[in-house]
Amino acid sequence: MGDAYVWVADLDARPEEAAVLAGRVMDWLEHRGIVQGELTNCLPGDELGRPPGPHAARAVTENEVALGAACGVGMEIERRVYLCADLWTATCPACGATTEPADRGPDMWTRAWAPLLDDLYAWFGGTGPGSGVCVRCGERSGFSDWTIHPPVAVAHLGLVLWNWPLLAEPFLAELSAVLGGHRLVTARTTV
Repeated sequence: MGDAYVWVADLDARPEEAAVLAGRVMDWLEHRGIVQGELTNCLPGDELGRPPGPHAARAVTENEVALGAACGVGMEIERRVYLCADLWTATCPACGATTEPADRGPDMWTRAWAPLLDDLYAWFGGTGPGSGVCVRCGERSGFSDWTIHPPVAVAHLGLVLWNWPLLAEPFLAELSAVLGGHRLVTARTTV
């Protein structure tokens, strides 16, 4: 089995405040003992992150965070699209139309719904608005208004926890409070 990571996207963080909020989150995580204070080579590749702290289990749904070669926490302070590796469906908030996978191949629905994917890629590339157009009704809605499963989020601030279990709801509520009540979206994906 490969590496996996849990991501938490802050839907409300503005680009100009993302760095300050990231610092606040990391200070809070360290103070609570969820992560250690020093940056180490605990993330995949050459990135530095914070290894799990003595109280990391307080943040997750399981009793512990298993330590391994790539087991750490990093903050992402940039325009990102967070998603899972699984096939996802999106439902338009205006008309209720839903992307539907065809019976041939995991990406078949993208042919009909390519404009929504194009909007996501354009936002990620810095050239598009934070909204997607429905191919059925033509309405443009903010990405956070679409019902997407497994979750997809567009954000300027994200927390990434490599090889951690799912995060516990009480921890996510506290994290939201640290961020000023911001809306959070989270999921776990395997790479």
